[in-house]
Amino acid sequence: MKKKDAPALPSLSDGDVLPINGTDLLEKQTKPRPLHTESSLLSSMETCGKDLTDETEREALKESGIGTPATRAAIIETLFSREYIQREKKSLVPTNKGLVVYLAIRDKKIADVAMTGAWESALNKIATGEMDADTFHRSIEVYAAQITTELLEKKIEGGNTRESCPCPKCKNGQVVIFQKVAKCNNEACGLTVFRNKSGKDLTDGQLKDLLTKGKTGTIKGFKSKENKPFDAAVAFDAEYKTIFQFDNSKKRKK
Repeated sequence: MKKKDAPALPSLSDGDVLPINGTDLLEKQTKPRPLHTESSLLSSMETCGKDLTDETEREALKESGIGTPATRAAIIETLFSREYIQREKKSLVPTNKGLVVYLAIRDKKIADVAMTGAWESALNKIATGEMDADTFHRSIEVYAAQITTELLEKKIEGGNTRESCPCPKCKNGQVVIFQKVAKCNNEACGLTVFRNKSGKDLTDGQLKDLLTKGKTGTIKGFKSKENKPFDAAVAFDAEYKTIFQFDNSKKRKK
């Protein structure tokens, strides 16, 4: 059976006005990308180079990606162990700590996936004799110096108008209270207190009590890993790590 011939387009000239047979107005909204699961994150790590614009770097990452089949799962477990992400059912959700780190480095060289592609491309050239290994080694030294300088100059959530109090750990610096974290401005000290504890954000006043008195009052509404509510004070241990302190004097690490 012969297909019907497609209708011929009419001849058109500049300035012609054509009738509109009908229109529809549709109102839609874009949706954010779904949260990663462990499976989708592993897949994204494997294919991370597909969005690179540099053809050489994209090809270099085509057979590698971030990590190797043997190390990718371990990388994700490290994110869990350092409390950068947590599980919510099947989804992987960043913690406040993870978001602070992300905001600090997202525009820095250390977070650029193109760097991995460039390194893989350089290693391929070394294997074929197109690049000298010493040249690559020197470039790594320059890169390490650059990212170290960038990170040391970065101020987490910056600003000099935020509240602060003397650091109880080093006695020399000031602990500045930011939106998600309180941090000593003495880099040699490193005292950092994250505002969110077991599903509850500490108030500025509670953070000040912790920093000046070593302990808050009893705070209600914390949630355990089993999602059970509990009340406790937040205190420092001997190493200035935060712990929960209960009325019965039992302590549990956060």
